[in-house]
Amino acid sequence: MTFRVATLNLEQDHKRWSERRTLILEQLGQIRPDILTLNEVCLPHQTGRWLQQNACDRLGLPYRLVQQSKTNHLATVEGEAILTRYPILETANFDYQTQGMVAQVARLEVENQLLDVYVTHLYRSRGEDTLRLYQVQQLLAWIESRQGDGVAAVVSGDFNATMEMPSAQLMAQRFRPSQLEPTAFTPLQGED
Repeated sequence: MTFRVATLNLEQDHKRWSERRTLILEQLGQIRPDILTLNEVCLPHQTGRWLQQNACDRLGLPYRLVQQSKTNHLATVEGEAILTRYPILETANFDYQTQGMVAQVARLEVENQLLDVYVTHLYRSRGEDTLRLYQVQQLLAWIESRQGDGVAAVVSGDFNATMEMPSAQLMAQRFRPSQLEPTAFTPLQGED
């Protein structure tokens, strides 16, 4: 099965969303991913829905949208989302039960095969890796509990870890990291 996946942290509606959204839409039209996973969709401004509707209306990209709000104090503020051109057979979510963090999955049908697409946002990058490592252990256990024969999986999102950190190393034991590819995100240099 062949497909193109892109991922982006929308950072809610911060950093001049009204100007950025047009640039994001233009880039979406250029790369035309089959699947787009999003972190920090802004629920009050419906940023995920805005991208879905405008991708269809302006670009002719008929994406389906599934969203999962974070929990507790963040439940009305932000969430994770998946835009896909493939049929959605099932969705589920996982609550890490810490800091409102969640993971979301959509089971898709791609070329008559099953594909689970996960999107998550792990604990922020400042500080030690202990909580992130625990979240990765939880995520991998959840994925393992869902996987059946012949179900492929992609995990995306904001992992907030560099490849030398234990949480990223644990993920790399099960999944091939895209950070090693030349088209992937290159971490910024310096503290800010």
